[in-house]
Amino acid sequence: MKEKIIAVMGILCFFSPSVFAADGYFSVGGGTGGSAGSYNLTIQGGAKDVEIGYLKFLMGGGIPLIPHGYDNVPSDTYDYPCRHSNYNIIGNEYDGTELGLFAKVGVETIYPGIYLSGLFGFTRVTEIEVSESLTTGQHYEQSSEKKVNWLFGVGAVYFKEMFDDDWRLCFQLDLDNRRGMTGSLGFYW
Repeated sequence: MKEKIIAVMGILCFFSPSVFAADGYFSVGGGTGGSAGSYNLTIQGGAKDVEIGYLKFLMGGGIPLIPHGYDNVPSDTYDYPCRHSNYNIIGNEYDGTELGLFAKVGVETIYPGIYLSGLFGFTRVTEIEVSESLTTGQHYEQSSEKKVNWLFGVGAVYFKEMFDDDWRLCFQLDLDNRRGMTGSLGFYW
């Protein structure tokens, strides 16, 4: 255990001067098209211009929010399984809001202010198996589980000073398996 603590402290000491000297950024965006089957809202933040050797890196993270709503499940659904065996499973539905975390790491290209990035994280959502009684026609929550979905993808980030350097804007475009295509707009300092 002591070795792990010493290793983590060593890594923090090595990277800390670079991270504290870096510029920060914050952005908000949204998009659609991924396997979640719904639109998303995303908040991101982090540091850019983290110098390690001759390269500049971007290190950040985000919170994806995917609102599936509560109307995917029929309104007359009982929150317990069907009490007899004469039923059909009519499908699985996401219920509520899918929420997660992801980390983003990028490297500056040969064009200053443009970073290519990769991201990795997860989201968590409630998935309900809906059944329909063949006898009464009522709907039931046959089973329910919290499901973890892995999130991975790529992106591009562009930092640009505009309007006589009064505005420092951040433009991001991410493409991943869960959220689909997500565009973000923000600022940096």
